[in-house]
Amino acid sequence: MKYKKAVFTKVSPEVSKANRRFFERHVRKAFVQYLAYTHCFDEVLNDIEIEQAKEGFLPKDLDIHHIFPLSGTADEKVNSFKNLTVLHKATHTMINRTIFQPQLKDVSNMQEGETREIVIPLFKPVDAGRIVALRSGQMKNSRLAAKAYSVKGRGLER
Repeated sequence: MKYKKAVFTKVSPEVSKANRRFFERHVRKAFVQYLAYTHCFDEVLNDIEIEQAKEGFLPKDLDIHHIFPLSGTADEKVNSFKNLTVLHKATHTMINRTIFQPQLKDVSNMQEGETREIVIPLFKPVDAGRIVALRSGQMKNSRLAAKAYSVKGRGLER
């Protein structure tokens, strides 16, 4: 897993909500369709799921993750396809719990506009290997899988 350091900037709740609303109304469906039509799901989803993805719908066990947090910038590029990835819901939950929550646990105490450096994991547009492994039962222990995302010992700790 590759990581990079990035600057998280506390934005107002209104900015965060506007970014989320734009994502939900305009970006989500288009991103899923783009991935389906560019064959990014070919080895991950079955034929029926690919057809549904072409209509903008993901299977219930998959999520779209913002690689750089939606709440960490006022820049509209946060909703660009380059900042999005499709993850299995178990992976998405694990990333939020093991990487983002520890780094952002006191973000509510930050002043608007205040910044901090965070470490973010980088993903391809579809986390195909992990999705296939989780769906096939090859990866059963999510705690062991979480170690793959640990930033400890990589020189990236905050």
